[in-house]
Amino acid sequence: MPPAYINTYKPPSKGSFKPIYDDPYDINFVLPIPEVIETERIKLVPFIPRIHAEAYMAGIRVNPGFAPYFAFTLDTREQLNEFLHGVIQVDPASALFAIIDKSKSEREDLFKCMAGVVGVLQCSPVTRSVEIGPVVVLPAFQHTYVARNAVGAMLKYWLDVPLQGGMGFRRVVWTGNPQNGASIGLAEKMGFRREGLLRWTWVVTAVGKPSREVPEERGEGGGRDSVILSLCWDDWEGGVRDKVQALIDAP
Repeated sequence: MPPAYINTYKPPSKGSFKPIYDDPYDINFVLPIPEVIETERIKLVPFIPRIHAEAYMAGIRVNPGFAPYFAFTLDTREQLNEFLHGVIQVDPASALFAIIDKSKSEREDLFKCMAGVVGVLQCSPVTRSVEIGPVVVLPAFQHTYVARNAVGAMLKYWLDVPLQGGMGFRRVVWTGNPQNGASIGLAEKMGFRREGLLRWTWVVTAVGKPSREVPEERGEGGGRDSVILSLCWDDWEGGVRDKVQALIDAP
């Protein structure tokens, strides 16, 4: 008797990702994405490898390994390519944006205005929820207006209602390494509320990344927890939107 079902899925082998330098680049996202999401100081545009990868890598080379609390590493072109294809492009619920500093001329030199990247994960039009991450601000732009403007622009896009130019989502999530006080602090500054601790959320295989040991029979790599925070529509309309706008506008 033939089986009642089959499973044709085949996991991609390491390094077998398809070219990500196609023109046009397929972002493969579950929702339409505007060409630009912006504030007066920064703009977010879909990260197109053939346009943005070299400028991003140049910014990383100033201080490789500057993001020790990430479960993954994006310090080399190979690592970036594998992340773009293996995590972002293959998942229709994920997208990555380049952060462009508008105070510098993009036409003259993209290398001077590439400020970092910000992603979205687990985007669900059904539950009207989305996670912001990763947020990577390049070393030259840290401790400036870039982080709060990039996160603020994302929050306005997802939580504003359509009449305000947003998507009208109900919940935005932020997760971070419990040891990463800067990430959690930024989220709380932007109005996120801490909800709790998600245990064993990441497999950590990158060399030098902090992790907890796991028995070999449970797979390669250590493990890591995540603090989970959220910002929901009622918080947003209850005063957080004004707070975020003030942070965007602050010197």
